[in-house]
This record gives sequence, C-alpha cells and structure tokens, in this order.
Amino acid sequence: MTSYISRKCPCCKSVEVQKDSVKTPLDASELELDQLQNYWNGFFKEKAIFSYVRCISCGLLYCPIFFTNKQLEMLYEQMPANMDEVPLNSLSKTQYGYFKYLKKYSRLYGNFLEIGPDIGLFTKNCVLEGNFSKFWLFEPNHSVENALKKVVKNKNFKIINEMFNFRDVPDNSIDVAIMIHVMDHLLDPLATLKQIRKKLKKDSHLLIVTHDESSFLRKLFNWRWPAFCLQHPQLFNKKSTRKILNEANFNVVGQGKTINYFKISFLLRHLLWALGFKVNKVPDFFGLTIGLKLGNIITIASFK
Repeated sequence: MTSYISRKCPCCKSVEVQKDSVKTPLDASELELDQLQNYWNGFFKEKAIFSYVRCISCGLLYCPIFFTNKQLEMLYEQMPANMDEVPLNSLSKTQYGYFKYLKKYSRLYGNFLEIGPDIGLFTKNCVLEGNFSKFWLFEPNHSVENALKKVVKNKNFKIINEMFNFRDVPDNSIDVAIMIHVMDHLLDPLATLKQIRKKLKKDSHLLIVTHDESSFLRKLFNWRWPAFCLQHPQLFNKKSTRKILNEANFNVVGQGKTINYFKISFLLRHLLWALGFKVNKVPDFFGLTIGLKLGNIITIASFK
C-alpha cells in the first residue's frame, strides 16, 4: 500500500479536530498512487479526495492525510492545463480584477515578487501600469517560460524555475509579493509565508487569492464543490486566512470576494456535474462569458 503523510494543522500545529469531515464515497487514502493519477487531472470525472477535517483550535479545513512532497512533484510534472474551457480573455479579466484590488493599497513601485505567475497574466498588469524596478518570478513550469519572458522582456527580471527557493532574493527588499491560488496547494503554507515575510520591506504588501470554503457554492455542493480535489491539502475561509497570516506576523488590511469570469457553458457543466448529472456536452451559448462572485477570497496583508 502506498504510504502518505500524516499532518498536523498547517496553521497552528494542533491535532484536535471536529468529528465532521468532508469526504467522497471513494477515499483517496485507500487507493494506490498510480490509481490516484486517474483522479488528479481534470474537472469532469469521478471524484476521489483525501478527507478534510476542521481544526478545533484555529478553524482551518485541512487534510490530515495527504501526498508527500515527492509524490506531489511527480503528479504536477504530468499535469496538463485544466482551464482550456476558460478563454484567455476571461482569465485576463479575472486577473485584472485582482490587480485593481492591489492598486487600492500599493503604490506599485520597487521590487516585485510573484509565486506561480504562469504565463504572466497578473504580471502583465504590473508591467503596464506599475513602476517596478525588478521582477522576481518563481515559476517551476518550464513550458510557460518563453511566454513569461515576453511579458517582462523590457524590464529587469529574474525567473527562477523553483517555487520556493528564495535564497537569491535579498532580505527586506520586496515591496509587493503575489500568491494567486498558491496557498491552497502548499503542504506547509505557514512556513512559506514566514519565508516571504523575511524578504519584504516595511510598508510592503502581500496579495493572496484563495478558494473560500465557507462560500454558498461550497455549502450547496458539499464534497462535489470543485475546490475539494487532490491538489488542495487545505482550503481557507476569511477567518482562517487572517489567522494564518497573523501567525506569520502579517496584518490583514483588506479582504473581499473576487469576481471571476467564465463561459456560461463551463459554469452550466460544472453545475450539472455537481448535482450528479454527468453531462459531457452542453450548448456553447455563442461563447458568452459572465463575471460572478463564485467563492474566491482576495486578501491584502502588510507588516503587523
């Protein structure tokens, strides 16, 4: 039987949890790693997850049994893009909404650090409307590197093909740090936040975007909610987001729900699958997209 790791709460390290949990009929912890590869990629298929429990101490929803770092590396290496049904224009509009939120708090200058920029949809806004002197971009996916380089080609930049190797970044040098849908994926999010904290200047800002496990959609769909998946060892709500940031010596200065843009056909298919109707094709509705607050949290933090 494949060995997975046992985890304490990644925020407060407690092991006391509520009895109720979120689990699928097919329990990932009872399957071999090669079997779970079939459940790793894509939205529209039978679901298997590691069960989530809620920490009594801090309220974080997390998986006490999960993949090891080595197993995660293997799974991510063979992971294809899963957002093909979301047009690039829709993704760009969503990312610009995140950027507008950052503009409320940051003067958009100095040194910029982003973890997981992918092809640079968020970074592009900072290049066009910001006045940053250097871009530190941590992106392990080599296949997007050329696209990312085009975004920052006229700027002073460094792309590092590791997710969390911050040793080249001077301490107390970063003015803005960005983590968009990264925290949900980390085995030890608190340790990563503490590492980033060392790199930030005073009066700097950290922007993070996470799924919201307290959202209406999560409550409506229960374990069928798309964010309950093998890629997320924990999921946050507003309170647990503030808690883990406080643990890392950040102060939350702004928090809200995001607007995300999707094709209507993509949303309808998700709805039908979440309700148990395994429909593979739905009308395209002429490719129309819509912006909705569908259960993501955006948070801006600074020094405590």
